[in-house]
Amino acid sequence: MVKENKDENEKNRQKESILRKFSCAGLDPHNRSMEFIFDVVNDVEGVIDEVGGGHQYDAASFAIRVKGSSGILYRIRVNYRARAARLMAERFSEIDFDAGDGMEEQLAIGTLIHAYRRMMDFSVHWYDYRSGNWESICIHESRQETPKCWPGDHVVATVMLLVNDLRSAWEIPMNTLRRELREAYPVVWSARQTPPDVTFTDVVKYVGYLEKLANCDNREEALEVRLEALRDLFEEEEEE
Repeated sequence: MVKENKDENEKNRQKESILRKFSCAGLDPHNRSMEFIFDVVNDVEGVIDEVGGGHQYDAASFAIRVKGSSGILYRIRVNYRARAARLMAERFSEIDFDAGDGMEEQLAIGTLIHAYRRMMDFSVHWYDYRSGNWESICIHESRQETPKCWPGDHVVATVMLLVNDLRSAWEIPMNTLRRELREAYPVVWSARQTPPDVTFTDVVKYVGYLEKLANCDNREEALEVRLEALRDLFEEEEEE
């Protein structure tokens, strides 16, 4: 009980430290997003580590570590640039996000966030037991579309995507995650990191579908393979 209390106190201390460094007076939506990150990471039994974020010359950083349904250990490194946040906050109170309809509200948010998109960004890695190194995965928020939410919300979405990696990989845009799983899933099985009931036959079956999808010649064929995989692996039927 004493150790549990000590661990909880340390978590609370670290949370307060990170929120103090990564929040900004006058940017309440951003600050709520930061709180949301902690809530979600706690719900999925992940870890937030201020020291593990490393050092970047123009940003303060912290790291989030979560384990996927595959057993892969992921690290999300979040980088925050306080100077940009403070500038955004200068006239933030003058913006009327409630003016007009929902489309206009989204446009206002998108216009602001696009200009300050480097205020907070992140990078994703998976832990490779073969080398003991963190390997990069090119997963990030869309850089073509107009932003629709605060950067912290993108971090939360990425946490949920990685925690459910075996299923998330079958979403159409997840080419990079599928490619990494083809290599990482057998590795974490060898390292005894997969759930105890997962056999190598299960791994081969899953990776086989990924390879089959990667070798498709067109979108129609790929959608057919995806549907077959969802039925076989997750007992999902085609959506109406």
